[in-house]
Amino acid sequence: MKVFSSILLLAASLYAAPPSWTPANFHGITLGHAHREDVVRTLGNPDSTSRNAYGEELLYKSRGDHKGDLTVQIDGAGIATEIQESFQVAIARTRIYKEFGNDAQAAQYSWAKCAANSLYRDPRGPLELTLYPSRGMAIWPDQAGYDFAAIHYLAHPPGLTRPPACISKR
Repeated sequence: MKVFSSILLLAASLYAAPPSWTPANFHGITLGHAHREDVVRTLGNPDSTSRNAYGEELLYKSRGDHKGDLTVQIDGAGIATEIQESFQVAIARTRIYKEFGNDAQAAQYSWAKCAANSLYRDPRGPLELTLYPSRGMAIWPDQAGYDFAAIHYLAHPPGLTRPPACISKR
């Protein structure tokens, strides 16, 4: 009976729902609610723009809170869904924790190449993101995996909560 309950507990924890998520608010831009016009009114005219499969990206060079480049993702309906600040130089974890607090949560992710390279939660995944769910932030590690390379301000938690069907069937 102990073995069965241990397996059940493990299975439940593997696919547990991620913590509740509050959409990020970056300088008054509430992601998932703000429109392209709100972004331009707040941040000014972008240095460049480009179209992609998800809509439009606005690029603001060296205008982030940490002097990094900002990339704002605007979806097809004209709503800002993500702001990424890519740092010029990786920032130490201790500095980020000092700035944002120690209430960060670590979450493991994997890439599903079979599903348009989708990111999904995976307790055994090789990518560990640092999440601040109450702030709508996901912080990406640098190549070495310890310091941070970017902050993603998001309307929703990063990635899929479950593996895509092409992974589940394997």
